[in-house]
Amino acid sequence: MMSYTKSIEKARVIFKENEMKKIQVEGKVAFVSGSNRGIGQALTIALLEHGAKKVYAGARNITKLKSLKSCYGDRLVPVELDVTSDQSITNAANLATDVEILVNNAGIFSVGNFLNGNLLESLHTNFEVNVWGLVKLTHAFLESLRAKDAAAIVCVSSIIGLASMPMGLTYCASKAAVHSVIQGLRGELKDSKILVSGVYPGPIDTDMIKELEMDKDSPENVAENIIKGLIAGVEDIFPDSMSSEVGKAYFESPKAVESKFSGF
Repeated sequence: MMSYTKSIEKARVIFKENEMKKIQVEGKVAFVSGSNRGIGQALTIALLEHGAKKVYAGARNITKLKSLKSCYGDRLVPVELDVTSDQSITNAANLATDVEILVNNAGIFSVGNFLNGNLLESLHTNFEVNVWGLVKLTHAFLESLRAKDAAAIVCVSSIIGLASMPMGLTYCASKAAVHSVIQGLRGELKDSKILVSGVYPGPIDTDMIKELEMDKDSPENVAENIIKGLIAGVEDIFPDSMSSEVGKAYFESPKAVESKFSGF
């Protein structure tokens, strides 16, 4: 059996090799879930502006994509997608068989914890969309992506998926599950041509957290940094100023970040 030290050394080599899975966005076909607002909308635009051949824009209500469709014409393909519906996911995967970059962005923020109520309801809601939706959509596209010469799976987690903030415990738990899924999927695909990138944003100026009073980065900046991460072959993308600071701190001392976040 390989010793622990040797296994760590091997992991470091694998990490370096995975960094070589660089994705040139220009000319690629992408699919973005939750593309009608926030980070998803900004990323859809950024992909197209960086020369993506086509972007399938997944949304529950595709009428909200009219303005994007008018701007980008046939390069933007609206797709009705509800990640809580198995049939909707199957329909999307059957339609978009040419996808080379899958972006799991669709998410929800339902507040709940042990002491302040809404614990079980919010836990169910957050996991149904943020975890089960992501897993099912990835599973539906995986075989098609594996057949491509080069591909990427992008999963949006959160910095509070690395360390929990008590006020949003159930949301944090769902994003922690996403973080674990990212790691597991990356391990399964380490010998493939697929880049698996986890995205760990901090507070972003979107409708999801518009009620929270805090400094927020823009979806456009986040989207641009995600694109840069794909082009560079980055596995863990911290796309804004706060998340980049938290990311560095987390890799140095996870307990220190946990302690800091416990006050929220």
